[in-house]
Amino acid sequence: MPNTLGLLVRVVVVTVLVIGSWWHGLDVHAEAQVEAGLKRALIAFAVARGLNGVISVAQGTEVAIQPAGLGVVLAPGEILDPVNDLVEQFSTVMLVAAASLGLQRLLIGMSGWTPLVMSLSVVAILWLLASMRQVRRMRHAHGGTVHAHEIEGPTRLALLLQAALVVLLALRFSVPVAALASEGAYRIFLAPEYERSRVELEEAKDVLGRSTEELKPPAPADESLIDRTKRFFDETGETFDVEKRIDALQETATAVTRNIIDLIAIFVVQTVILPLLFLWLGWMGVTRGLPRLWAATRSG
Repeated sequence: MPNTLGLLVRVVVVTVLVIGSWWHGLDVHAEAQVEAGLKRALIAFAVARGLNGVISVAQGTEVAIQPAGLGVVLAPGEILDPVNDLVEQFSTVMLVAAASLGLQRLLIGMSGWTPLVMSLSVVAILWLLASMRQVRRMRHAHGGTVHAHEIEGPTRLALLLQAALVVLLALRFSVPVAALASEGAYRIFLAPEYERSRVELEEAKDVLGRSTEELKPPAPADESLIDRTKRFFDETGETFDVEKRIDALQETATAVTRNIIDLIAIFVVQTVILPLLFLWLGWMGVTRGLPRLWAATRSG
């Protein structure tokens, strides 16, 4: 006797898929996860623009590290120039990430389009009916009323229905499932790193702002000879302090660079690599799963 267990499995799978295609809770939950990712991207973009503003102010600041302004004059912005270039590139990455998440949100809404869901349901039921017909033909062959070569594989109609079902399943489920899987992977593997990098970038923005203000020279004023002499000796004692502040500014710039690179990697993984990976896995699962379900009907 043909293996009716395979047919039962197919009935269960098709029933779950049809019911799942009409369940809009999947879309609502997926949109919520995409919205959370979009919010993170916009927060990171805002931090990047804030850093860009602080660095722009620093680039217009000059400080003398020798007494009374004699000797080398250093612009803190020179230290921050490479960081500023990286921040601008980071802003671009965040815009692309936000656009990718926004596109996912639109596609999730389109995947729940009623005519698409109706088409998927009809094709799935027709494909299931073709499976039942295949079982009947096998039973007839077992009884000797049909030649074995007539049931070697699915009919052309069944193959067309199977191909249509693959495409419709991909259109209905690929983006919502990929969005949910990507967000789940983010929360498990990437969330701690994102929070650490974001907090450190915000702290670095505040540190850079304070450092730039502290390094600004005082406003010029009318001074007597005695006052200039006194300022000369005061600045002699402050020279090493200024140098330490410049070194601290360099360390902060290095930390900002590291955190920006980490955030770029996180958003590239979440908005590009993970969605493509899960879309590919879903496509492979559908294209290989349906033929195996058909083969299970014929085994026995």
